[in-house]
Amino acid sequence: MVIVRDITYQSLCEHHMLPFLGRAHVAYIPNGKVIGLSKIPRIVDMFAQRLQVQERMTHQIAEFIDEVLQPKGVAVVMDGVHMCSMIRGVKKHGSGMTTSAMLGIFREDERTRAEFMAHIQRASGQSLF
Repeated sequence: MVIVRDITYQSLCEHHMLPFLGRAHVAYIPNGKVIGLSKIPRIVDMFAQRLQVQERMTHQIAEFIDEVLQPKGVAVVMDGVHMCSMIRGVKKHGSGMTTSAMLGIFREDERTRAEFMAHIQRASGQSLF
C-alpha cells in the first residue's frame, strides 16, 4: 500500500465562488505500475485548481489514479473547511467536511480499508486554523 497523507489543497467552490481548503489522504495498491511520490500531490492540485465541490473532487482524484495506474485499489479521503459555511449562511466556524472514495480492493475488502484508515488516523491531525 502506497499512502501519501496530509496533502494540503485549496480550491474554489463552484456554488459560492468562495475558497475551501484542507488535507487529502491518497492511497493505492500497485498492480505493476507505480508513480513518483510527488505525483500524487500534483494530481490533487490538478483537480483543486478547478471550480469545484469537494465531493466531486474526491471521486475525480480516485478515478484518475485508477485509470492511469490500474492498481488493485485506490482510496482518497479529503478533509476540508469551507468559507461558504464559515462566513455566510450558517456561519459555523468549527465545522468541517470529510469525503471519501474507495475503489477496487479498498471497497471490497474491509481489512484493507481499515488498514488505510488506521494509517491516516495517525496523520498529524492538526487543525488548519
